[in-house]
Amino acid sequence: MEYQNLKQIIIETLLQWDVKKQTAKGVGIVGTTLAFAPADEEQGRLTLHSHWQIWTKELNQDVRDMLFDNDEDKRSKARQFFCAHIDEIMSATYGTEIKVTHKCHEGDVKTDTPVEDIFRERKPRIIRNARHKKLSIDVKGEVLECPVCNETISTPSLINLALARWKEYAIQGLTESRPDLTLPISPERLDIAAYTYSYHMDGGCHPLKDPFWANEDIRAALLTLRFDEHSWRHRNACFKKVRNS
Repeated sequence: MEYQNLKQIIIETLLQWDVKKQTAKGVGIVGTTLAFAPADEEQGRLTLHSHWQIWTKELNQDVRDMLFDNDEDKRSKARQFFCAHIDEIMSATYGTEIKVTHKCHEGDVKTDTPVEDIFRERKPRIIRNARHKKLSIDVKGEVLECPVCNETISTPSLINLALARWKEYAIQGLTESRPDLTLPISPERLDIAAYTYSYHMDGGCHPLKDPFWANEDIRAALLTLRFDEHSWRHRNACFKKVRNS
C-alpha cells in the first residue's frame, strides 16, 4: 500500500531507524531517535494521515526537567539549548545565496545585494494578520518591506527576483536559452523542478548540464519554495477550529 510505503520511508530514511535492530542507525531529521509512536487516522475524505510522537536523545528527560527548574539560570540554559536544537532541525531558510536587485522608489538601486540587507520583517501586527483567515487577504503574503521606500514584498516574489538574477548570470554568452526558462516561474514549472530534483541533482540518474536548471542553489531554492513555503491564501484546514462567524 502506498501509504505504508511512505511511512517506511519516514521511519528508515528520515528518522534513520533500523527496523530490524529496533534502534537508531544515525541522526535523523529530528535528532537521534530513541522511540516513536505513530497514530494513523482517516479523514472525512477517507484519506489517511498520521500523528507522531517521537522521543530523541537530544531532548531527553534532563532537558525537559531543566526547562521547568526552579533555578532561573538552569531554565535559561535549557531554553537556549532547546531553541538552538529546534533551529538546527527545523528551518525553511532559502540560504545565504539569495541576492536580488531592488530599485527603491527614492531612486536608489541596490544590485546583487543579500535580501537581509534590503528588506526587513514588517511589524508583528502585520505578521499576525497574515495568519488570519480574513485579514490575510489584505496582506497577500507581503510580510517583508524595504525600510527606505516602504515597498512591501512576499517571499515567493523575492525568489522570483533571485531567479531573474541567476538567469542573467546563467545565460551570459549563450545565443539562446531553453524555452522553459520563463519568469516568474509558473506553478506547473515549479512542480516539475521540485519533483525531478532527485533525478537531476545529487548524483541522480538523469543529470543536467544546463547552466540554470543544473545549478544547485537554484534547485534548492525551488525545493524550499515548493514544499516549505506556506501559501498566504491558506487552506480550509488552517482554520478548521475557527468558526465562520
